Amino acid sequence: MKKRSWITMLMALVLTTSIVGCSKGDQADSADGGKPIDITIGTMTFGESPSSDLESIQQLNEKLGVKLKIDFYPINNYKEKLNALLASKSLPDVVLIEDINDPTFSTAIEQGAFWDLTPYFKDYPNLTNYPQNAIDNVKVDGKSYGIPRVRPLDGHESFLIRQDWLDNLGLKAPTTMDELYTVLEAFTKNDPDKNGKQDTFGMVQASVSGYMMSMFGAGNQWKETADGGIEPYWMTGEAKTSLEFWSKAFKDGLIMPDLPVMKSSQVKEMLTQGKAGLAFGNVNDGFVYEQELQKIKPEAKLTAYELPVAPDGKKYYDQANGSYGVFLVSKSVSEDKLKKILELYNETATEESYNLVTYGIKDKDYTVNAEGIIEQTEEGKSKAYGTATSAQWISGYYNKYQRAEAPGMSAEVKEYNRQLIDSISESSVNNPAAGLPNTKAWMEKGGDWQKKFVDMFTNVVINKASMADWDKFTNDLRADSSFQQHLTDMSEAYKAAK
Repeated sequence: MKKRSWITMLMALVLTTSIVGCSKGDQADSADGGKPIDITIGTMTFGESPSSDLESIQQLNEKLGVKLKIDFYPINNYKEKLNALLASKSLPDVVLIEDINDPTFSTAIEQGAFWDLTPYFKDYPNLTNYPQNAIDNVKVDGKSYGIPRVRPLDGHESFLIRQDWLDNLGLKAPTTMDELYTVLEAFTKNDPDKNGKQDTFGMVQASVSGYMMSMFGAGNQWKETADGGIEPYWMTGEAKTSLEFWSKAFKDGLIMPDLPVMKSSQVKEMLTQGKAGLAFGNVNDGFVYEQELQKIKPEAKLTAYELPVAPDGKKYYDQANGSYGVFLVSKSVSEDKLKKILELYNETATEESYNLVTYGIKDKDYTVNAEGIIEQTEEGKSKAYGTATSAQWISGYYNKYQRAEAPGMSAEVKEYNRQLIDSISESSVNNPAAGLPNTKAWMEKGGDWQKKFVDMFTNVVINKASMADWDKFTNDLRADSSFQQHLTDMSEAYKAAK
């Protein structure tokens, strides 16, 4: 019995040692990184695309045991590219979509194409520390299917205006709609650049923008009605007032005539080439674009200003959802890989890693001066760091004044921009429908309704359709039973959520 007991103990010891040894081996592989986990990410680019071989990416690869491959798709046909990838079932592991309510992707989410991240977020503190509205506003039926690409609530909506043109013409930045019209007219007809030619336009705009309506008080995507429900902003009386203003400005030649086909990237080109004097833009775009503008015209000045007051004397801004776009994780990836992806995004939600991805290696690709101003080095610029693209693949960290700042910006300009954002935030309104579930009718017909709305909006602005055509369009929609049900369901959901 004793001999058998001794043999049994020995075998148990050997087995235990074997198990512990295997465990240590697994831990060692994990600590050493083992074979890195491949992660593919699809996102947008506004210009030159950084390489996946950058030193900053390699540092993250080594730290997290991953191998990142980032595909950048041009912004001008981004949605079409994503739709094609989705249809061919060849999406990357992680993909950025601009709108969680996009009917195509809403349907894909409903059909189980992407991971429900709700039960996982709690394990990633940097992500759960995002502003609650940034998380709630991109939920689908109360669940988090994506990581919000976190952004400030304000600072995305200002007027970028050629200050030197205002000075040349003895004008001030417009504070009312009448003053705005006067500035647009003067920038178009009064030779603001003093070159003796009538070769400038008051405004450049890439297709139509919701800001063109909401600044008149139409509401942020939706607007509360007298009975406590909500209606689409473009069905309000204020929307009609805005259409009358913009269609007249276009007819009078005050807006660049390429509006229907103008791409987002071309707005910057028209401003920096001195073709137009005013455009919507982020507050910090005034400084960023001015740097390029001054390469052609050193004395040029481009300044961010508040929007004019609406006809009722009030200021209106669309408060952002707290994010611009959402990163979805394909359900084709394993749960282990999902957790590694969330670990990656948790890491890049810190200021340190955000700066690493955005600006590169400190004291090599960028420096920080005594005032805390980040300045990109020539080496950093040559690698496409510090551009509008370099950080497009991460969700980032929350900074209220992100749209007030930019590399190389002086403390004086930064303070002006921060005060501008503080003022804007006093008037900005949240989208009342943010975070509400999509209606069945929207899932079925939303894409068609949205296209018809944009087409009619555009045609009225460029005078290919009349205000009577607009009235018929909205009245026909109101009479459509599916659209009626959509409005009813949205209003009921809004009231229930209040």
